[in-house]
Amino acid sequence: MPDSATVLNEDQVKSALPDPGAMGGLEAVSAYVNTADGHLDCPSVQECKGKWFGSAKYALSGATHYANFEITTYSSAQDARDGMKREAGSNPALSKPTFGNESRAYTMSGGGLQGEYVTMRVGTVVATTFVEGGASEPMLTQGARMFAERITQIEAGHKATATLPQY
Repeated sequence: MPDSATVLNEDQVKSALPDPGAMGGLEAVSAYVNTADGHLDCPSVQECKGKWFGSAKYALSGATHYANFEITTYSSAQDARDGMKREAGSNPALSKPTFGNESRAYTMSGGGLQGEYVTMRVGTVVATTFVEGGASEPMLTQGARMFAERITQIEAGHKATATLPQY
């Protein structure tokens, strides 16, 4: 996959996040886009250089099983590489395909949550897909693939059309 130098703006971040139509009929729980400074994974602009942070959360089953999608934009691919390393950290690795330009799959526990994560870099964007509260597959892999495709479409100046299969 070619490395995009496109820096996404707020509206493009909103478009890259999966909307209910892309989620195969799953129920939306929350979605938002804010500036990245001050976010949990981005304590200051000087430290992480993130520009925009967006998040979308969907219920998989019941009130405790969720699929989450998070995106942070950067001014350059190098800043995004650094952001990906910081976000993925040194958590225990999982064996998953590569998504975007590079990715890391891992398990993580914190704040009372335990889940399986895929953090990827797609050009100047760091995106994470994670599942909490239940079985991660097939949602983790399908969600990461769809999210990477949506970001790639937006970076190329196209409408985000990638979707999940109907559930």
